[in-house]
Amino acid sequence: MRFRPVTLRGQLTLWSTAILAVMLILWGVASVILLDRSLHNNVDASLDSVGQTVANVAQQTAGPASSLDETVESLLGPELAQRFYELLDPFGRPDPRLRARRRGHLPLSIEALRNAEQGIRTFETFSASPKAGAPIRLLTLPVVRDGRVVNIVQVAMSLENIDAARRGFLLIILGLAPLALAFAGFGGWILARRALAPVDAIVESARKIEAEDLSRRLPALPSNDELGRLAAVLNDMLGRLDRSFDAVRRFSGDAAHELRTPLTILKGEIEVALRSPADVVELRRTLESCLEEVERLNSLVEDLLLMTRMDGNALSLSRQNVDLAEVVREVNPAAEALAEKAGNDCTIVSSNAPLWVRGYESLLFRLVFNLVENAVKYTPAGGKIEISLKSGDGLAILEVSDNGPGIPADQQEQIFERLYRGDQSRNGAGSGLGLALVHSIAQLHGGKVSVRSEAGKGSCFQFKVGLLGAAGEKKDED
Repeated sequence: MRFRPVTLRGQLTLWSTAILAVMLILWGVASVILLDRSLHNNVDASLDSVGQTVANVAQQTAGPASSLDETVESLLGPELAQRFYELLDPFGRPDPRLRARRRGHLPLSIEALRNAEQGIRTFETFSASPKAGAPIRLLTLPVVRDGRVVNIVQVAMSLENIDAARRGFLLIILGLAPLALAFAGFGGWILARRALAPVDAIVESARKIEAEDLSRRLPALPSNDELGRLAAVLNDMLGRLDRSFDAVRRFSGDAAHELRTPLTILKGEIEVALRSPADVVELRRTLESCLEEVERLNSLVEDLLLMTRMDGNALSLSRQNVDLAEVVREVNPAAEALAEKAGNDCTIVSSNAPLWVRGYESLLFRLVFNLVENAVKYTPAGGKIEISLKSGDGLAILEVSDNGPGIPADQQEQIFERLYRGDQSRNGAGSGLGLALVHSIAQLHGGKVSVRSEAGKGSCFQFKVGLLGAAGEKKDED
């Protein structure tokens, strides 16, 4: 069964130690190779220097080889000269003048002899020699006089010291490598622990966050590294979840609150119809009343769903360039019909020039219609409603004013809240979602809705939204 660390800290430590081990192995192999090559190059350079010196002396000496002996002994010493120096004739046989002192103890390969006949020197390595008892490095060098080879000089050097140096270096590496790995593993564990400490804090904070309380956030990290960005992204996600859960909770609460009244009415109407004797006229009246409540329920559910989608950024519509002046003109027939039914007069004051904004045409239509419907709803018969659209300071400004009873100053900040109906004179007139929906649509378009009102003198609702930079762009352009 393969071992695998459970924690990320353990995995990071193991991986860092393994990588360092591989690097140490590669470094050790490369160091040994470079050291061995350097030592062999030094040996070859020393042999070449001695060999050239001996060859120069031999080239200038035509008589006995005593001067060569003296030269070699001065370079190598008497003992080393006996072991690592040989003078041969052109055929590779020991020189007769040195026969009494040397007996061909240095090996001569066929390749080295052929190279010497052509005036080429040869470096060779032998695993052991009869007298040296250790690997040797051998230089076979021809001595040329008057264009012909007169002698062959062999100079050798023991590789025992090189082997000893290599073994000592390997022992040092093998002795220090485990210590280096141990310190690296411990240091990697400490660094991983410090680096992942913010993760532990994030985990502990995340465990305390529950669906019932998504307002809590993960601790913000001061740095802008990967962990800092991760914490920021998680906090943004928690914010979106909080808004989504809040939208669901509000939808549930709003639906439960608003559906209770029409359902109670439906239940009462049906129970009365069931207890009453069969009367076609009364049954028809009951069904008509039930139909009105069903239509009210349908409108209420649509408003709640629309507000929930806007709160959760889950609209299936796409933004377009919309002519707000055209939207107001499209609302005009419905506005006049509502006002006429309530016995009021409705007029529109708007320029013919297009006012292009970026947004959702159907929602902007709903915003204008809700403002007009709200004005008609709370204006007594014989009143006047006026819709005004103009531009100024890069904004489209829509105003819907009436001469109704007005709104007290202490209620003007609350009328855009959900389910708020104001004083008793306004209760029962609507669901309390019309102006809240207007406020949500205005925020969705980056605009602002406000009210100016004075009790007994009417109200004026104002909607401001930014105009597009280039007016007259195509309406269906995305």
